Amino acid sequence: MPNAAAAVDAESATTQRLEDRYGTGKRRSFDRRFAWGAAGLLVAAGLGFLLFSGWQNSNQVSAQDIGYTHESELVVNAKFEVSAPPQTPVACAVEALNTSKATVGWKIVELPLTDQRTHTVTTRLVTTNPATAVTTRACWVVEDPAEGAQ
Repeated sequence: MPNAAAAVDAESATTQRLEDRYGTGKRRSFDRRFAWGAAGLLVAAGLGFLLFSGWQNSNQVSAQDIGYTHESELVVNAKFEVSAPPQTPVACAVEALNTSKATVGWKIVELPLTDQRTHTVTTRLVTTNPATAVTTRACWVVEDPAEGAQ
């Protein structure tokens, strides 16, 4: 039996040296708890961002180009669709471009109030040179200047 006791002592010494050198398994469980906690915080932060960032905001205005027709060499009629909350004053910037993608016509169009969320708009655009493309650059909600003064 003396060999068995010596073997256990040698194994304990070897185990002790390995633990001294590499650490114990307890540290790994702490690292895993930390990783799961950090992952949980990231998920909670992402959800908070989505909830408070306004991605569900229905007051957004968007526009989609439908097309354009040439009335003459220097006049085009642009047709586009605007989506905005009903009874919201909206303005859109419409731009005509030539073959070099240079702006040859530009117009700000204030849209009439409507009860519909989506409506189609056609506007006449005078250009300085023949246009080869027409696009709705941007649309936005028009702020009432009287509201800003208060």
